[in-house]
Amino acid sequence: MTSEPAQEPGNLGTPERLRQRRSPQQRRGRAAFDRILRATGELLDEVGYDGVTTLNIAERAGVNIATLYRYFPNKLAVLRALAERLDGARAEAVAVALAGMSTGGDWRATIHFAVAETARLRAAQPGGRALRRALQSSPELWQVDHDQTVRVAGGLAARLCELRPALDAGVAHDVALVVVTTVTALLDLGNAPEIDQDRILAQMQAMLEGYLARYLD
Repeated sequence: MTSEPAQEPGNLGTPERLRQRRSPQQRRGRAAFDRILRATGELLDEVGYDGVTTLNIAERAGVNIATLYRYFPNKLAVLRALAERLDGARAEAVAVALAGMSTGGDWRATIHFAVAETARLRAAQPGGRALRRALQSSPELWQVDHDQTVRVAGGLAARLCELRPALDAGVAHDVALVVVTTVTALLDLGNAPEIDQDRILAQMQAMLEGYLARYLD
């Protein structure tokens, strides 16, 4: 049997309350871990942040509560892991979309596709929209969200520098941070039931094209 590490390397610098205790090494453990995260997303959609507990997560996932606590110390740590998983999926999709920018493609079409794909994934992933509200409800979870924003902005800044080598790296970082923060905030706005997200997306695209044209045209 392969032993499981006592602590995740990615936990370094993370508040103890948010630290994942270990990662599953066996197939059975990975399946239980995945069910825990999926159950958390489903419950966020159904009962909201305040209604989610470690007990109802375990019940929905079909695992013993001790199994959940083997990996996570509390609900916040589960939410952090879910946020990182969903963010990883979105970041991967956006990275694929942005790859065309470094090969001389139409940057406007690329940005349009990347934003649309981000919105689609957020809507499609269980708990995606509800998790966004949860990330803003706790100072500890807000830091997780902030760190994700900085990571995504770093990837976009690298693409901008590849596309325009003369662009100062510091400027590219600032531009990328403005773009990622703006997209995130406007997609959050689109979560409200009275907001027409398609109209918000259209306005966002127009704004981003005007802003980025100064640096990419």
